[in-house]
Amino acid sequence: MEMYESIGYKVFLTSKLNTDTIKPLVDELYGHVNLFCGQSGVGKSSILNMIDPGLNLRIGEISESTSKGIHTTVTALMERVDTDTYVIDTPGIREFDPYGVSKENLGHYYIDFDPHFRNCKFNTCTHHHEPGCAVIDAVEKGEIAYERYESYLNLLDTVEDDMFI
Repeated sequence: MEMYESIGYKVFLTSKLNTDTIKPLVDELYGHVNLFCGQSGVGKSSILNMIDPGLNLRIGEISESTSKGIHTTVTALMERVDTDTYVIDTPGIREFDPYGVSKENLGHYYIDFDPHFRNCKFNTCTHHHEPGCAVIDAVEKGEIAYERYESYLNLLDTVEDDMFI
């Protein structure tokens, strides 16, 4: 939580077991279209049911063998929860593959890389192996959290060089 807050994201710790944790999230959602995405079985539908019990979204149980949630949602579903407030429940995902994002541009979507990537030796730096990479240097100095950089590298592996015509 601290890592994401320190780079400018709003973080809401919620729990199906503690209804008091939902109010700050609800206050933030109202007046917007909100997409809930994440791994299978992490509680997206459960949280949405707490926000609006009328949604009555199907939720799964915890697997006894893995102690993880079971994949339940199979299609994306947008529901209106107030006059100008919508929520979109999505199926669980394993990985993102952002269409139209090149390996050279992926770093621009990491706000914590922003102060650093402009100082890279090469303007096409992928922040993976290039000499003179300011992002790698910032990770080594602890200015960028290693977990964020590791997440970036995992996503970088999934980015395909989409051809634009």
